Amino acid sequence: MKKLNKKYIKWIIVLFLLAMIVVSYALNLGKIKDKTVDSIAQITIPFSLIVNPKNIDEDIAPKTISLDKSDMSKTKQQALNLVSTINDDYHNTNELSFLSNKQEKALLKRVHKKSHRYITNMTLLNFGKDTHGKYITVSCNRYDDTKNIVSYRYRLYYRDDSIVSAKYLNTKTNKYAPQYVMENIDLGNSGVNQAQNFVQRFKTAIINSNLTATNANEPGNFNQISINLGLDPDKSNTGLFNLAKNSNSRVSNFGIVGYQISDVPRYTRFYLKQLSKSNTYYYTLTYSRNSSRFINFQKDIISTDSQNK
Repeated sequence: MKKLNKKYIKWIIVLFLLAMIVVSYALNLGKIKDKTVDSIAQITIPFSLIVNPKNIDEDIAPKTISLDKSDMSKTKQQALNLVSTINDDYHNTNELSFLSNKQEKALLKRVHKKSHRYITNMTLLNFGKDTHGKYITVSCNRYDDTKNIVSYRYRLYYRDDSIVSAKYLNTKTNKYAPQYVMENIDLGNSGVNQAQNFVQRFKTAIINSNLTATNANEPGNFNQISINLGLDPDKSNTGLFNLAKNSNSRVSNFGIVGYQISDVPRYTRFYLKQLSKSNTYYYTLTYSRNSSRFINFQKDIISTDSQNK
């Protein structure tokens, strides 16, 4: 009986030890898995294996503007009032007080280079905003003894009802004085409060299409994206192609740096700036206030500043 008891005791001890080993292994198995997962997570995959090495970027982006939610109809009226005041001052004093002394002397020297030349009035070409502030663009219209009218164009930055600085833009000649903002035309929906969301839409469309810098081969690749966004593909595919081709890995190296409003044509134009490590690119997003939609996305700056008709 004693021998039998000793035999059972030995088996009980063996089974107990086996059970302890199994339990110990089971408890450590989770830790082994955790350690394995942690080890895998610590492995760093080079970013260059995911994107084109040429596309690895510092997070560069241009300085952008805030898009006003205010009533642009009031802003238009303010622009018209400023030009009216400028004309009244000029007719009363015969001085171009909206220019600096140096700018006024330089302009009058050009005007009076020949006899029978004079500036008769200023007309409003557009109004808008850029990274320097709100502005109006005016044409100083020079008449002489010919049928041509010479347009000296200046961008005037203002604060409230005062002109704070002026920048000469260009000179154009035509048979008619230019005027692209009209008092008797309703502004309508300016598109300003919609622009940021629309830019986000085509950014998302480019990312989802996989047509970024490494895969953007030709403008035609962007026809369908243009159509999906409601843009004219013939006028927009090249702009979207260049934006994608020059984008960084996050398609985040661009932003809205200005907008400009005119009545002839009845457009609001938004200007986008894109940065790379070595270059700067500009684009124009056009909103038609007749159809209340965005219609074109084009390379470069398109503006009534240089329009000549």
